[in-house]
Amino acid sequence: MKSEILSALGEEALGRPSQVMAALAANERIKYYLSLLQMALERADHPAQSPMNLRQERIACGVDEPDLDDTVTAARPEGDLYRVPGCAKILERLTQELRTMAAPVLEEENGRTPPPELPGPFCSRLRTLLAALPTGKDDLMEGQSIRDITCVGGAEQDSIHQLVMDMHKRLNAMQAELAEERLDGAAVFGIKPSDRPLITAFMAGLNRTAPLKFNHPGLETTATRVGSQLLIQNDIGTTGAHVIVIHIEGLTVRVTYTDVHPERAEFFRALLKKYPVRWNEDRSGQLREVSEDANFTMLVGSYEAANQESLKEYLNFLGSRLVFLIDWNRARKQLRGFLRGTDAAKVLRWAAEAEVGQRGFLELGGAKIINQAIESVSGSAVHFGDRLCDVLGDEAAVEFIESVFREAAEGLKEHQSAGLIHDRVRAELQAYFSSEGQRLLELAREHAGIVLELALQVTDGVREITFGEGNKDFGKLARRARAFEHDADQLVIAAREAVRKRPEYSALFDMTESADDAADELEHIASLLGLLKASRPSGEALEALGSFGALIVEAAREWIKALIDAAHVKGAGRQEDANGFLLAVDRLLELEHQADDADLALTYAAVQRASNFRQLHLYSEIGNSLEAAADSLKSAGLIARDHLFASVLGA
Repeated sequence: MKSEILSALGEEALGRPSQVMAALAANERIKYYLSLLQMALERADHPAQSPMNLRQERIACGVDEPDLDDTVTAARPEGDLYRVPGCAKILERLTQELRTMAAPVLEEENGRTPPPELPGPFCSRLRTLLAALPTGKDDLMEGQSIRDITCVGGAEQDSIHQLVMDMHKRLNAMQAELAEERLDGAAVFGIKPSDRPLITAFMAGLNRTAPLKFNHPGLETTATRVGSQLLIQNDIGTTGAHVIVIHIEGLTVRVTYTDVHPERAEFFRALLKKYPVRWNEDRSGQLREVSEDANFTMLVGSYEAANQESLKEYLNFLGSRLVFLIDWNRARKQLRGFLRGTDAAKVLRWAAEAEVGQRGFLELGGAKIINQAIESVSGSAVHFGDRLCDVLGDEAAVEFIESVFREAAEGLKEHQSAGLIHDRVRAELQAYFSSEGQRLLELAREHAGIVLELALQVTDGVREITFGEGNKDFGKLARRARAFEHDADQLVIAAREAVRKRPEYSALFDMTESADDAADELEHIASLLGLLKASRPSGEALEALGSFGALIVEAAREWIKALIDAAHVKGAGRQEDANGFLLAVDRLLELEHQADDADLALTYAAVQRASNFRQLHLYSEIGNSLEAAADSLKSAGLIARDHLFASVLGA
């Protein structure tokens, strides 16, 4: 199709080389299909033998049908026939590839006498052999049919395999005739000396990033001169209508880009945004010369270089971007299961800008490598139907996927094993899931800060009642305490939502919820201080209340210290890291006992010294709330201690 696309675009000078390159690529796929049939028959006849896996060969020749990887192992005799799963598809693809491979050979054959060593003209041989191909209906074939297809024939007995070998020889000769030379990998013909630096610049950029396509075919380049223009054509990948043609005349570069995916066409335009390229309006339609169903998008962009150096810089950059178009849409689709649509496109833009690309990710299984990591490390965090972005959050999910792309590309470039790369991806994801516990601790520390602020406001209010000049606005104090308590409630809600996704961290929510009871009690006390002030208290009861409040302030500080130390506890066998945390929790328990004594002292003093029943009631109510706050912080500390022993220290 690529040569027909070029012809339809008016680039006949490039059509012939493109047709030959497409035929040679088809030859590689045909050899894969023939090997697949031959090995399936061998496996069915000798099931005890260990079958070879042709997955790498499939990927290398550009066949994107992973289900064919099971064809050999699943083949078996069935009566007088052989069941070869997928053989109907294999025979259909084989027919298509034979026609692609034969196209330039048949076009050249018109008017020529076939060499005497061939069984006959290519056209009649192809027609006869295709007519004899079985259909593979119900995935059943005769063993002899497979042997006839895959055997090497000769002058007396022709075969598909023999035809392919004969056409391959002719294609190699045609390629040698067309290309006067290879210039840094580009097949060039009919160029001028002044064209060479421009082709070299383009190929330098292309060759710098081309390794990122790994085993995927594509990026074959042809260059020639037509009149006053140098034409460079690149086939990009294996998609039929995916072509780029570059016209260079003087300092002007005009790029014609066709694609069956409009989203990828827009992505291509974005790749070149660093240069002031003037784009035409997108034109979508059909190339009727190719196929009635060949829907495509075509972009034409022009760039005016300031001088020869800037012209070469642009061509170099343009060549370096093409690898990031290969399998772009396939990668985008696979990312949909983990990211929102806009974020999937964001990752692919990043992969191009960072020169990581998506091919390494796809080479290692694409979505499979992420799903295996999730299954391995997520525990109960991910439920059926959850996307990774729903669990980690959009920003963290994007960051993780980018790390997967980088690990895949760098690992494959360094020839690391797939197992090692998979392990690194799992370790990376484990860090994200483990960080959820740290996030809950951060929420708890923020909440503890609010509890301390409320305790300080209460003690400041009591101090004002005891020593102040009587001008403190206790209504304002109550409103501030109410606002702090509201903020504390929001943190509890955030912790509850986090634990809904990660129930294994439910103890951290219980801990924060218990500490929130202290916030509620302290806010309640703040609302009563104005009434206490109005009762004109003094003496031993007020002093006892001040001492009681100071204990709660100290308990709140110890709670913050415990949470800070908890973040540094590393794991089993490192109990020394927990020493500060355990000391803080122990101090919380001691302060709770002191709070019991302080409550008793306040009650005794209030009963003995309260000036009226209203004042006695206020002392009692405030004392009960202070004791409840101390109990809540103690309970939170015990929950935190039990969680750390159970899930971190391994006790």
